Amino acid sequence: MLRAMRTLLAVGILSTSVPFLMSADDKDELTDNPVYAAWSNHKPGASATVAEKTTYGDGKDQAPDEKVITYTLVSVSDEKVVVRAVVVEQELLGTVESAPTKHTYPAKLKKSYLAVAAPDLEAKSGKETIKWKGKELECKTLHGSYKKDGEAVEYKAWMNETIPGGVVKRTRTTKQKDETVKTTIALLSFKPGK
Repeated sequence: MLRAMRTLLAVGILSTSVPFLMSADDKDELTDNPVYAAWSNHKPGASATVAEKTTYGDGKDQAPDEKVITYTLVSVSDEKVVVRAVVVEQELLGTVESAPTKHTYPAKLKKSYLAVAAPDLEAKSGKETIKWKGKELECKTLHGSYKKDGEAVEYKAWMNETIPGGVVKRTRTTKQKDETVKTTIALLSFKPGK
């Protein structure tokens, strides 16, 4: 069921984004891809494992969706990085491990693509030191909010370039009418590549 919901969500995002992406001018200016940047200074084999928890409403009527995702850098070049992801989801009677997926992130993107795919990048930035596994970890923060298609979104991310993929923690709360969806991503572990 969760897989079907994710598929429907992905199809919805794609169908919503395609008109914007197709309308981009071929002469659209290129810009750095932030996902490429978060992986490109690491060596193949570097990995980061995160816990993702999504709650719906006040969390009393529906159990949260919980996943553990391990991202591993497969290859890096001047043009792109390739990252493998393995998702383990919690079910009522156990867990389900999905087959690995391969994500390719180009070094450069059209600005119009980035604006549609990642409105969070229009964030306020700052710096914070947070505790992670008993250690002080200095992070760059991105935080803000926006409204789109009747939804109000608030988000904050704590990033550190020594972590493969950069994410230490991320929160996102989406409100639409009377429904609230909150997703928290937290770094569990990481290792450098060889």
